[in-house]
Amino acid sequence: MEQIFLKINIYSNIYLIAISIIVQLIIYPSFKNYSDSTFKFFHSSYTNKMFFIVGPVMILELISTLYLAIKISFFLPTSIVALIWFTTFFLIVPVHDSLNSSFDIRNHKKLLRLNFIRSTFWVLKLLVIST
Repeated sequence: MEQIFLKINIYSNIYLIAISIIVQLIIYPSFKNYSDSTFKFFHSSYTNKMFFIVGPVMILELISTLYLAIKISFFLPTSIVALIWFTTFFLIVPVHDSLNSSFDIRNHKKLLRLNFIRSTFWVLKLLVIST
């Protein structure tokens, strides 16, 4: 059973890395290309859609990580997932909430930095669980 959960964990991790790289290199940089009048609508639509693309897979990753933490020694990957969830919900989501009001270049740059950190955590986790 551990092998099934490990595969779920690895595949969800790879999926989340791919999405975060697309977000880092294409989606977030495009935020500055919207006018003030269109950005608010775009950003709201983007965050709603992204929730359904990323949310279920993050939950799968979390559940499989917790299962593996209970069944086998999975301390380091579990710690990295905790950092990812902290970064996402306590740092990135508040920046998105702020951007829902209006585009701000400081928040835009902050979002890029925070997503880079989160992406790095996912890559690090994949390296840890793949070895």
